[in-house]
Amino acid sequence: MEAVLSDKECGYYMKLITFILGIGMDVLHTYFEQNILNAKEHLEFYMFLDKNKHNLYHECYPKIECCECSQNGLGMASQKGCLTKQQFLVLFEIGTLTEIDHFQTGRRSNEITKQCLCRIIAKRSNDVDCMDITLMYAIIQSCYLKHNIAIHGNPRCIEAIKDTRNFLAHVPNPRISKSEFDTRFTETEQAILEIGSSLGKYFTKVNQKNIDEFKRNDLSIEGIKKIIENNIDEIIKKKLQSLMKDQIKSTMMEFKEEWKIEVQNLTFQVLKDAMASCSIEKTSDSSGPQKNATACGVNVEETEEGNINVKKRRVEWKLLTPSTWNLPDIIDTLKKRSARLRQWFEIENVFEGSLVIQTLVQQNVLDNREEFRASVHLFLEKFVEVCRINADVPTVIEVALIIELGEFEKEETEEQPSNIEMKKKDETTCIAYNIDCQKCRQKDEIIDSLISLKEELYGKYLFFVFLHV
Repeated sequence: MEAVLSDKECGYYMKLITFILGIGMDVLHTYFEQNILNAKEHLEFYMFLDKNKHNLYHECYPKIECCECSQNGLGMASQKGCLTKQQFLVLFEIGTLTEIDHFQTGRRSNEITKQCLCRIIAKRSNDVDCMDITLMYAIIQSCYLKHNIAIHGNPRCIEAIKDTRNFLAHVPNPRISKSEFDTRFTETEQAILEIGSSLGKYFTKVNQKNIDEFKRNDLSIEGIKKIIENNIDEIIKKKLQSLMKDQIKSTMMEFKEEWKIEVQNLTFQVLKDAMASCSIEKTSDSSGPQKNATACGVNVEETEEGNINVKKRRVEWKLLTPSTWNLPDIIDTLKKRSARLRQWFEIENVFEGSLVIQTLVQQNVLDNREEFRASVHLFLEKFVEVCRINADVPTVIEVALIIELGEFEKEETEEQPSNIEMKKKDETTCIAYNIDCQKCRQKDEIIDSLISLKEELYGKYLFFVFLHV
């Protein structure tokens, strides 16, 4: 019977994966730029690709000759290259034919027997950060390792990091045990440190400091979100996004809580909850301090504190007030004297019905359960004092606290522009063969598989004939 997986195992998975995509990829991109590009007369990334496009082309199309093969040889060590067609098209764009005699087709128009390499050009817009670890290792393997060309540092360490990435990408459940985490983290850390050591003593010192700090600190949702935004590893990003959704559901459940807070003879029954979107639109009726804020979970500009951006979240208070309270007077007082409560919650707006108060609170207060509860208590005490609420008669007041979730906690439903552009390309029909067309590439793959099957069957036929001679 399968053991029940714990939340800690999910945490180990996320810790290891963010280590690779964060610090790991920063070190690898710096390594590639310094030890490969700068070692070759400070090449730009596209210049490096153009210089090596013959090798890279045959890593993608090992069976198809190109117009440079007569000079450079067919640049393939086996019948299978280490670069996929999708990876190749990340690096290069396919132009129109300029040298017609460089391009040849077979009996079928879509069967290329010789490719014109002159029309394959490295994308000028690319930089080293267009490579995920799989693509980077494929490039280094194709341009250096397969040809026994030495480069500074130990590029074999990249393979160790790639192996951990592949393990995390293909593990059935996004969770790993502590022993698995400890083993793989140690191996990956050593590989990253060894790669980083080739970049100089200062970089090595900074890199070690960053790793030590990463190991000490817990993961934050903001940190994971940043890694998702800044990485191109689609498989890993999807796993992280799925884990983020699970974490948000768990967080929303943790927000649900009831408190009883007593202020003099008043008993506030506080129900703390969370919601993903704002229930009340902000109006211009507030006379309190205005902030540069959007709907939920925003960076609010603190102009009084020297233009420092402080992460704040919106908390909405709904008080079921007794009929004896003078609501218009309370609302007017809160608007005029909001500064006196700002230490705990910053009032954005106040509404009647019964009494609704929109406030902002710093994220670090919200993250600490005890500190948040203390702030709620002190805010209510000051609210009673400032508004001169009659506390002579024992009264129970129900309070609903609605903590609005941030934008990154909502499911992403909008399609990326790049995917839309790809769909538009897919809908077009090529008059002539084009490697950049998905339909042509699919035909290539089908033809390749049929040719392989034909060769296999032909080999079996010869073996059968041999046995019967």
